[in-house]
Amino acid sequence: MSKKFFVAALALLALTSISALRASAQESCLTHETYGTRQLLAVNKNLQAQIEVTYFTTDDPNAFISEKAGLIRSASYLSLSANQFVARLGQLQRDGLASIRKQQAATSYLGEVAELNLERNASNNAGMINASLRSGNDASALDRKTEVNVYEGPSSERGYYRVSLLSWFMDGKVGRGQRVVDYDAIVLLKPGQTAVFKLGSSYEVKRSGSSRNYVAITMRSVNGASLARR
Repeated sequence: MSKKFFVAALALLALTSISALRASAQESCLTHETYGTRQLLAVNKNLQAQIEVTYFTTDDPNAFISEKAGLIRSASYLSLSANQFVARLGQLQRDGLASIRKQQAATSYLGEVAELNLERNASNNAGMINASLRSGNDASALDRKTEVNVYEGPSSERGYYRVSLLSWFMDGKVGRGQRVVDYDAIVLLKPGQTAVFKLGSSYEVKRSGSSRNYVAITMRSVNGASLARR
């Protein structure tokens, strides 16, 4: 009896470990089928979403998202109003604790993927470009590649939209550049809200040291609706 109990306990432990690994790999409040990939969606050309993507660095490890439980065990996602995000980031900049590396607004149809190449050494904050690696950019010259997709979910999520984020760490030291997905998430937002993602992979920690890099997605409007002030 004790031997059977021991075998059953090992099986349960293995299943628990696998589930934990899957959960840690998928930094999302919604379920996706495969980490680092997305199912092709139908593009709704009747609706457009206006988003603003901000890629920034802060020297405060607890800015926006606390690391009291440690970087790995702490949360890496936060949702807040667009006004709150602008105010907090502005205060960090005034205190000399944060700097915007890239920021750009983009408009896309619902279901359409917006591909963003974050160049390593840009001359100004508006240097983010809408392009993909297929457009001829050398991966070794990139710092991070990010895909954002806004689309509608089931009717039960009425008023909210699903915002998909796939972000690759680009390592230019390996040949023409190695890309590794280090953030994969699907979250719910409505116009006037910002999703803030802390990039805490081992690649980012090795490159950034004590500072922290973030990607923030602000949904300004859908189909031309004005920003909802909150």
